[in-house]
Amino acid sequence: MSMYTQILDVALHERPQREAEMGTGEALSALLDCRQHLDLVASSEPGTDWSSAALANQVSYDIALIDLARCFGLDCDPSSFDQPQRRRTEIEHTLIARGVRLEGFDHHRADSGSDGR
Repeated sequence: MSMYTQILDVALHERPQREAEMGTGEALSALLDCRQHLDLVASSEPGTDWSSAALANQVSYDIALIDLARCFGLDCDPSSFDQPQRRRTEIEHTLIARGVRLEGFDHHRADSGSDGR
């Protein structure tokens, strides 16, 4: 198990528990919100630890991706993220093949119950 998969596993299990199961629209909205932060690693504030921020953004995205994948019945375990970018791409392609629009989706519509198609 890689260090990244250990971090992802701990983050996934230590996050606050939800009272209700996450719906597909909510999971997609969370994923798209996290996706906006993936490339925002450099900070304009001097002395900021951008590498920690980048890692946190990747972990947040991967948790959101796991949640969405599970909404679609995909078996998705943190231990499969030993090569994070490769695993992200695999899951994203599987979701797209199932009709999930990950690009060009207005994430505010997901909050109103739309399925994103």
